[in-house]
Amino acid sequence: MRLSQKTALITGATRGIGAELARAFAREGANVWLHGRESALGEALAAEIGGRFVAADLADTDAVNRLIKTMLHECPSLDVLVNNAGMEVVMPFPEFDFGKLDRMWSVNVSAAARLIHGLLPALRASGAASVINVTSIHQTVPYPHNAAYCMTKAALGMLTQVLAIELAPLGIRVNNLAPGAVETDINREVVESMREQFAEWIPAGRVAQPSEMSGAAIFLASADSGYVTGSTLVADGGYSHNLVRYRP
Repeated sequence: MRLSQKTALITGATRGIGAELARAFAREGANVWLHGRESALGEALAAEIGGRFVAADLADTDAVNRLIKTMLHECPSLDVLVNNAGMEVVMPFPEFDFGKLDRMWSVNVSAAARLIHGLLPALRASGAASVINVTSIHQTVPYPHNAAYCMTKAALGMLTQVLAIELAPLGIRVNNLAPGAVETDINREVVESMREQFAEWIPAGRVAQPSEMSGAAIFLASADSGYVTGSTLVADGGYSHNLVRYRP
């Protein structure tokens, strides 16, 4: 029960990695708030784990502000914030859609920054808060035809490093969790069509399941990592160390 008596907000928690983190945090004793856009999925998962659900479209600034207002009213002290929500649109650069880039930036970067900023009073009230920004190995590893996604994850990763310095005196730790290839809804089609190639490219020999990100997140959320801030915990089966790279 490493998260007993702790209150956590996990964005993008209705499916994939976020849903598994919500289940794992609840098993560790946390009072879990789940965020998502799909109310039916969110309410069902909240009922399953004994948590609470709040809906918001993170591409909408007003919706993000309403989410902040709700959380400050309901949780004057917040121990863990997991910025997990994200979107990915693969676009070769000659076919770049800047409208899609703007939406990705809003969800992947701006919303995370707004949530941390807006929830600072609750995070400070914790006295030992942990912010976990879910980035990707592609915050540092280039991914052809996916510049927009790489840009947003690199920006989120640098936000983590800067805030780790600024917020440490306030009792707030900020770290990145950087998954490699994980079989989620966002990339299931690619994984299914290239499973054999991923098995060759990834030293661990396979793509990860969303639940395999839970242990790393619990570590970063708990007192076990009490002296860890500004770091990136990579959970990729050795993928980012492999010299073999896929082509577009």
